[in-house]
Amino acid sequence: MSKFTDTEGRVWNVQLTVHLVKEVKQRLDVDLLDEQVHETLTLLTGDIVKSVDVLYILCSSQADKNEISDVEFGESLYGDVLFEGINAMVEALIDFFPNPKKRMWIRRLWEKSTSHMDKTNDEMLNLLDDEKIEKELEHQREQSKKKAINEAISGLKSSNLQES
Repeated sequence: MSKFTDTEGRVWNVQLTVHLVKEVKQRLDVDLLDEQVHETLTLLTGDIVKSVDVLYILCSSQADKNEISDVEFGESLYGDVLFEGINAMVEALIDFFPNPKKRMWIRRLWEKSTSHMDKTNDEMLNLLDDEKIEKELEHQREQSKKKAINEAISGLKSSNLQES
């Protein structure tokens, strides 16, 4: 069973059941068992609000027992905790499938997807550390400043002409 701990220190067990799959589809129009698994994974990782809503439904019996509303649940998920919650949800989804080979290829797809996202984030960090970016941003700031000054001067000239 997958689990994560929220920012309040509460441990949440995430496990899919047929009932919860139906509930997610009915309440959120998200088919967790769609044949287009990659699209489901993309949705679960790309739409944070939807992910928290799905996660809440998957943890709803625990939340009900502890009288935790969906708002309180959502407020306790951000940053690393949210990352861990989404990972727990994906792991629960993978573990739900009865066919071991399907679980294997979905897990591999998930690992490759997360590896690709990590590489992309690393590339963005490296790119932003590049001095060329800093120089380009400085150049754009200077251009914006010059444009604003020219527009201000043009506006003053135009006001002076109208006053004359």
